[in-house]
Amino acid sequence: MAVLEVVQGGDIGTQYPLEGARTVIGRHPNCTVVLRNGAVSRQHAQILEDHGQYALEDLRSRNGCYLNGERIEGRVPLRNGDEIRLCEVVLSFKDLVTEPLPKTDASIPMVVGETVDLSALSGPEGVEDESRIFVLPEAQLPAEDFDSGTSTRRVTAEDSSLSRIDPNVKLRGVLAITRALNRQLGIDEVLPKLLETLFSIFPQTEQGFVLLRDGDSKSARLRLKASRSRGDQEADAVAISMTVVRHALQTKEAILSESVPDDTRFKGSAALSKMRIRSMMCVPLVTQDEEEEGLGVIQIVTRDAKHSFKPDDLDLLVTLASQASMKIVNARLHEEALKRRELERDLEFATQVQLGFLPKSRPDIEGYEFADYYEAAQRVGGDYFDYIRLPNDQLVIAIGDVAGKGIPAALLMARLYSSTRFQVLTQDGLDKAITGLNVEISGTGLGHRFITFLALQLNIKTHEVTIVNAGHLTPILRLKDGTISTLGEGQSNLPLGILPEQQYSMTKATLPPGSTVIAYTDGVSEAMSDSRKIFGRARLEKAVANQSGSVADLIDSIVEEVDEFSGGSALRDDTCLIGFARKDG
Repeated sequence: MAVLEVVQGGDIGTQYPLEGARTVIGRHPNCTVVLRNGAVSRQHAQILEDHGQYALEDLRSRNGCYLNGERIEGRVPLRNGDEIRLCEVVLSFKDLVTEPLPKTDASIPMVVGETVDLSALSGPEGVEDESRIFVLPEAQLPAEDFDSGTSTRRVTAEDSSLSRIDPNVKLRGVLAITRALNRQLGIDEVLPKLLETLFSIFPQTEQGFVLLRDGDSKSARLRLKASRSRGDQEADAVAISMTVVRHALQTKEAILSESVPDDTRFKGSAALSKMRIRSMMCVPLVTQDEEEEGLGVIQIVTRDAKHSFKPDDLDLLVTLASQASMKIVNARLHEEALKRRELERDLEFATQVQLGFLPKSRPDIEGYEFADYYEAAQRVGGDYFDYIRLPNDQLVIAIGDVAGKGIPAALLMARLYSSTRFQVLTQDGLDKAITGLNVEISGTGLGHRFITFLALQLNIKTHEVTIVNAGHLTPILRLKDGTISTLGEGQSNLPLGILPEQQYSMTKATLPPGSTVIAYTDGVSEAMSDSRKIFGRARLEKAVANQSGSVADLIDSIVEEVDEFSGGSALRDDTCLIGFARKDG
C-alpha cells in the first residue's frame, strides 16, 4: 500500500492512502484527493496502481504536474520518496511495502469442483456415481429418523460455549484453526487448510469434505470445494448423505453418528456398508444472518471402531466450524474485492485508451489561441473532440456527442475518432467528408445510436470558417466588443447515423480580429442544479459575454460557473468544451 503526504502548500502532514487502482488529484470535490487551491485544476493528475507498481500522469492540467522538480509528459513511474508538485502543493509519495504471504502446504485433492443439486435428489435417479463422489438419495434416509440414536445440536455464528470440553482443549483447537487460516485469503486456500487442521485436531479422522452453496445462500446446488483422505486409501468415494446435509443446512443443527452400522438412518445402505464408515460428524457453516440458510457443511468420518466420534468432539467441531464460517465469509468478501479491483483495472484501461484518442496538445498557430475541457460522467464517455491539421493552412476543429454514456458510447466514440480523421483527410470538401462519415457511422450495426456532430474548418490565412453541423448545438461567437451571436445559425442537418443517404451541407463565416468561438456538448447547457433547474444556453452566453480574458480563462470560468450551478454534484452527462480565438491585431 502507498500514501501521499502533504509536505507543502496545504494541511502539512495529512496523508491520503492510495487504495484503488486509480487515484485522481484535483480541486473538484469528486476527486479522490481534493486539494483546495485555486491554481490546481479540477482534475489535475492521477496515480495509477498496477500489481504494486505506481505511476503518475498529468490530466491535461493547465499549470502542469512536476515530479522531483521536472514537468512530466505522459505516464511516469513513481518511487518511494518522490515529490509531486501541483502548483503550490507538494505531496510526498510513500510506498509502504508489505511482505508476501507464504505459500500454503499442499493437501490431498479429491473430486473438488463437482456440484450436487439438492432439489434434484428426490429418489434413486438422484444418485451420482461419477469419479470418486457418491451421493446417497434421500429415499434411503428418512428425515424422521434424525431423532433415533443421533446427537444433534443447534449451531449459531457466535457458537463458542462448550459445556463438556476441557477449556484447554477448546483453546488449543481454536488457536490451531486461527493460526492455520490466518494468512489464507482465497476460498481455494482456506478450505484445504481447514481440513488439514481438522485432521490434526481429530486424529481418528480418515476422510473429510467441505460442501458450499454454489452461488448465493439460496442456491440449491452444492459444490464440493475441498476433500481430504488420510494415508494411501485407493478409490475412496466421498460419502455424502443428502438427507443429513439438507437437514444440517436447513435446521442449522450439527449431526453426530457415533456408530453408523447401528444407526437406523443408514440401515439398508449398501454403499455406506461397503465404505466401512464407523462414525461421522456433519456440521453446518452458518453466518450472522439467522434468516439465511447455511453456507454449506463440513463432514468428517472415521473407520476406526475403537475411536468413534463422541458428543465432546461434536461440540468442539461446532466451535471450530464457527471460526471457519467467519473466515469463509471474509474469503468471499476478499474474492469479491479482487473481482471489483479487476473491473476497476479494466475500466481504468478503457479510460486510458479513450484519453489516448483525445488531443495530447492544443494547436500552436500564430494569431490564434486554443483551449478545451473534457470530463466523462462515468469512467469513460461518448463526448469527442479533435484538432485535425490539413495542408494549405487549414485546421479542422471537430466536436461530437454520442447518444448515451459509459462503455457503449465510448466504443462508438473510438470509431468516430478514426472515421472522422479518415474522411477529413481523404475527401475534397468538408461537406463531402461529413457525408462520408455519416455513411460509415450508419453502417456500424450498433442499433439506434446516433451522434450529434459539428465540424469547423478554419483557414488560418483568410480567417474563414467553414461549418458543417450534424444536429449539434450551434457554437457561440463572441466579438471583440462582447456582442454574442451564433456561428452558422440556421445551418443544421440530421445527426450522424440516422439516414445513410443524408447529404450534408455547409456554410461559411469570417472571424474578425478579437473574436472567440465556443463549441460545447449538452453536458454544459443541460447541467442541472439541486432544484432541478437547467443551466441553459442563455446562462452560457452570459458567461461567454462577461469574460474578457484569454480563451483558456474563458473555458475555466465556464466550467467553474457550471460546477457552482450544479452544486458540485456528480456529472449527469459527459462534458466537453472547445474554444478558439483570433487575436486582436
